[in-house]
Amino acid sequence: MWVQAQSSTPAQTPAPLSTINKPTSTPADIATVTSAVVPPPGSSWSSTPTGVQTHTIQVGFADHKFKPDNVKASLGDVVEFQFYPSNHSVVRAEQNLPCIPIEMTGPNKTGFYSGFHYVETVTEHPPTWQLTINDTSPQFFYCSAPGSCTKYGMVGIINPNASTSIDRQRTIALASDYELSPGEPFPAEGIPSSTPSTPPSNPPS
Repeated sequence: MWVQAQSSTPAQTPAPLSTINKPTSTPADIATVTSAVVPPPGSSWSSTPTGVQTHTIQVGFADHKFKPDNVKASLGDVVEFQFYPSNHSVVRAEQNLPCIPIEMTGPNKTGFYSGFHYVETVTEHPPTWQLTINDTSPQFFYCSAPGSCTKYGMVGIINPNASTSIDRQRTIALASDYELSPGEPFPAEGIPSSTPSTPPSNPPS
């Protein structure tokens, strides 16, 4: 899958909210810049004379949710994410692996990543980030801010079908222990707090 993207403002990286959420890659590492149309205020999508539509998704508008959490988009359509307080992102995920970047789930997988967009107040014209859809297969996504995926189940999908349940994806997210941004490593395994002071005795011969 190939996805092109554009942001209305540069992705910001404020002081990290947790050590697990300091992005080490930028949106430019994941996506390619292109132009896109912008929907008028209050609309979920708009169209151009060529028939291309822009579908708008609000990110964290007064809640830890994507609104709507699913959209149907045709080839060439634009999905625009509008960011609200306080610090959210959009990361592509694999089905049944909802809180880690898709490129970490297997070889030859390409994701998308908006970067973090820090917003202090709700504004009439919030920061935006856009995807141009060049593949109509289902594409899951999530927010990688601390707790957004694992505590609030902040996930969504572009072009769902009968075999891609957003409810199942959210249920798995809520049962997950951590979320990652692109470029972050998997958490280290735990280290035993103690070791035996003497080796076990040999069994009798």
